[in-house]
Amino acid sequence: MKLCKSTTVLIFLFPFLSFSQYDENRVSELINKGSESELVMESSIMIQEGYLYQAGQLVDKLLQMNPASSNYNYRRGFIYFEMSTDFVKAMPYLEKAVLKTDKKYDPFNTKELAAPVDAFFELGKCYHAAGNINKAEEFYNKFLESSIAKSNNVFFAKLYLEQCKVARTEFASPKNVYLKNIGSAVNTENPEFSPVISLDGSALYYTSRRKWANGASDKGLDSRYNLYPEDIYVSYRDFDSTWMQPVKLEFCDPLQNEATLAVSPDERRVYVYQDTKGNGDIFYSDFSTNKFQKVTHLDDKKINTNDWETHVTVSPDGQMLYFVSNRKGGMGGRDIYYCLKQKDSTWGNPVNAGPNINGPMDDESPFVSIDNGTLYFSSNGNKSMGGFDIFMSKLDSKGQWGPAMNLGSPINSTCDDLFYTTTTDGLTGYLTSIRVDGKGEKDIYEIKNNYLGVKNIAVFKGQINVIGGKPLPDDVYVNLKCVDCQNPYDRKLFPRIRDGVLMNSLEPCKEYEITFSYEKNGKKNFYSEKFKTDCTKEYSEVYREFWLDIDKQMIVKPYYIVGTITDSKTNAKLAGVSINLINKKTGEKLYQLPTNTAGSYKTDTLGGMKKGDNVEFALTLEKTGYITMTYDVPMTLGDNSEIRIDRSLAKNEAGTDIGLNVNPIYFDYNKWDIRPDAAKELDKIVEIMKKNPNIKIELGSHTDSRGKDDYNIKLSDQRAKASARYIVSKGIAAGRITGKGYGETKLKVSDEQINNMPKWDEKEKGHQLNRRTEFIIVK
Repeated sequence: MKLCKSTTVLIFLFPFLSFSQYDENRVSELINKGSESELVMESSIMIQEGYLYQAGQLVDKLLQMNPASSNYNYRRGFIYFEMSTDFVKAMPYLEKAVLKTDKKYDPFNTKELAAPVDAFFELGKCYHAAGNINKAEEFYNKFLESSIAKSNNVFFAKLYLEQCKVARTEFASPKNVYLKNIGSAVNTENPEFSPVISLDGSALYYTSRRKWANGASDKGLDSRYNLYPEDIYVSYRDFDSTWMQPVKLEFCDPLQNEATLAVSPDERRVYVYQDTKGNGDIFYSDFSTNKFQKVTHLDDKKINTNDWETHVTVSPDGQMLYFVSNRKGGMGGRDIYYCLKQKDSTWGNPVNAGPNINGPMDDESPFVSIDNGTLYFSSNGNKSMGGFDIFMSKLDSKGQWGPAMNLGSPINSTCDDLFYTTTTDGLTGYLTSIRVDGKGEKDIYEIKNNYLGVKNIAVFKGQINVIGGKPLPDDVYVNLKCVDCQNPYDRKLFPRIRDGVLMNSLEPCKEYEITFSYEKNGKKNFYSEKFKTDCTKEYSEVYREFWLDIDKQMIVKPYYIVGTITDSKTNAKLAGVSINLINKKTGEKLYQLPTNTAGSYKTDTLGGMKKGDNVEFALTLEKTGYITMTYDVPMTLGDNSEIRIDRSLAKNEAGTDIGLNVNPIYFDYNKWDIRPDAAKELDKIVEIMKKNPNIKIELGSHTDSRGKDDYNIKLSDQRAKASARYIVSKGIAAGRITGKGYGETKLKVSDEQINNMPKWDEKEKGHQLNRRTEFIIVK
C-alpha cells in the first residue's frame, strides 16, 4: 500500500518501450556488456515505467564510468529518494547534481552531463525530510527561480515552502513527549508500517514487507522496488514490557499484498487493505476456530467503489465507520468519510468529514480514540511540517468535527508520519515514520505524552478467566447496559479469545449493569452485577475480574491477597519488599511481586479457588538489610474476597529479636528436654538460618525464680545447649550458634506479679512464661 505517490517524474520524449523485455538476466547483461549509450537509454525507460530498483543498478554502472556527471548523480539521488525516501543516501548525489543544471536537459543524450533544474527541487526535498529547513527553502527557491512555469513541481515547491514555515514554528516550541523506535523485534531493514495498538497496549498489529522464512514469498518480489509483498503480523508485549517476536496472521498470502487498517476492540476482526480488485479496496478477516479466516471483501458498494479506498476504522462503540476514498465530489486528493450504523446494523450513506478534516491534498489513516470523540488522522497539506503529519480533531456538541490541531514536533517530523493509534488513556501512541534512527524504509515508533490524555470518560476493563485453565468459549459475551444515561443503551461485548479481556467506554457518574450469557448453546443471563462510575472529569477505569466455571456455566467469586509490610522496630512501611506466595498444598508458585512505596501489595485473583476451600499459603518476604522470613498462613476461604496478610520484617543487625515468626520455646519445670511444641519453633529457626546464611544467633535461655541462683544458671545453660543441639542436628553449622544461660535474671513475669495472682494455675502460667529460650541476632 503506497500512500505517498511520486510528485516528480523524468520527462521523456522517447517512445515507451515495454519493460517486459527486462528480466534479471537482461539487467545483468546490460550491466556487464551494455554501452554507456545503452545504459542511459534503458535506465531512462526504466525510471519512466517505475522500475526504480533495476534502473538504480544501471545508474550505478554509469557512475562508475563517469562519477562526476551531474546527470548520473541526479538519477541516483532521484531513485534513492523516490524508491524509499532515503534522504540520507540521496543527498550526496543530488548535491553533486546541482553543480551543473540545464533547462534543456536531455535524459537520452549520452553526452548530457548536466542535471535538470528539478535537481534543486529534489535536493530541497532531501533537506526538508532531514529537518534542515534553511537549506530546504534555499533549494526550493532556486528551483522556482530556474524552472519553467508549467512544471508540475512548481505547485509542490510552493506547497513545501508553506510546510517549511509550519516546521520552523513547530521546531521552535517542541512538545514534551518521549518518542522511541520500538526495536528490532518489530522493526527490520524492511518497511514496517500501519501499526494498530490494542486498547490495553498488549498487542501490536502491523504490516511488514519482510521475506518469508521458507522462501514462499520470493516469487512475489516487487522488482520495481525490490520489496517483498505486504503481510500482517502481530507482536505481544512480554511481562517486562518488551515486544516479543511477531507472528504472521494465518490468512496472509505469500504472493499478495495485505496491509493492516484497523482491529476491533475485541480483536476478533482485522480490517485489511488489498488491491486484488484493481484500485484497492477494504477487506476484513474474522477470528474463529482459533485463527483468523480468509479475508473477505467488504461488500458495501457505498464504501468500496471503483475508486481508491485505502483505509477504514470503526469507532470503539461500534456506531460509526470512517474510511478514506479518492472518489469524485471530495475536497481534493483522498478524503475521510464516515457512516452511521443503522437500526438494521448496516452502514448509512457516507458523509464527507468536512473542511476541518479534509483539504485539497490527501487526508489519511483515521483513528477514533476510546471516547468516540477524538479523531486522529494524517494530512500532507499546507498545515503539515512535511509529508504527512498527524492531526487531532474533537467532536463538538453539534456532532461536527472541530478545527484540526497539528500534534507538532517531535511527534511529527518533516518526513511522512502516518497511522497514529493510541491506548485507552490516550497517553501512549504508535505511528509509522521515516527517521534517521530507523532500521528500514519505514519504522514504527512509540510515543509517551502528558497532554493528549482523554478526559471526562470512564473505561470498563474486564477479564474473564476460566476455572481449570480451560479454553474460553468463543460465544460467551457480556451485555453492558447503562441504567441511568440520558440515552440508555445496551452493548454486546465479546471478550478477546486469547486472554478474556473486554473493554468499553462509559459515561462518568452513571450506573451500569453487566449480564453474562452464552450466544449459542448455553445459559442466558447466568450472572449479573451493577456498578457506578466515578463522578470525575478525569480519565478513570472500572476493573472487574470474573472466574467462569464452564461445567456449571456460572461465575464464581474471586479471591486475592493484600497486605502491608512494616519494620518490626519502627513500624515504618517498607517499599521494595519482594513477596513470594506459594500454595503449600500444591507447591504452585502463585505470585511474585514487590511492595509499593506505601509498603503495600496486592496480588491478582487467586485463580480457581472458591468459598469453603481450605488453603495454606507460604508467604516469603525478602529485602536487602532485613532477615528473609517465611510465614505460613492456613485459612478457610469465606465471604470476603480480600484476604489480608500484614507482616513485619526485622533488620539483619546485631541485637535484633529474630522471633517475628517464631515464638520463644518453653520448658517443663526443672527440665531442659525439647518438647514437641518447642521443636516446631526451632524448625522455624532452622528455616530462617538456611534462608539467611550470613546471620549468627544467640540462644538466650531462662528459668523461673524458684530454686537457687547458681542452680538456675546451670539449668538455663542446659536449656541453651539442648536448643543448640537440636538446631545443629538439622544441618546448621555449630559455629553460627551461641548459647547463654541467664538463670532468673531476666524474668518476663515478676515474682510480685505472680504472688498477686489469685489462682494456682494462673501462677503456673506465669512461671511457664519465664522458663524459655529466645533468639537474638549477634552478627
